[in-house]
Amino acid sequence: MPPEQQQIDHAIQRIVGIAALRRLRRMVDEEAADERRRARWAGRFGMGFAVAAGIAVIYLVGRAFL
Repeated sequence: MPPEQQQIDHAIQRIVGIAALRRLRRMVDEEAADERRRARWAGRFGMGFAVAAGIAVIYLVGRAFL
């Protein structure tokens, strides 16, 4: 194989490798964004449950003393 062809092959492998790493980075970033979105919804759900439980406790305590 002539040296020019080796240089071309090396450059092609480098470009393909960089493209694969960029694609992988995009996948990782998308997955991290999904994780943050799920964590945000879990926090909202937990806060809603805590508020509902607090209202239920206040209601039940109020009924017990009235």
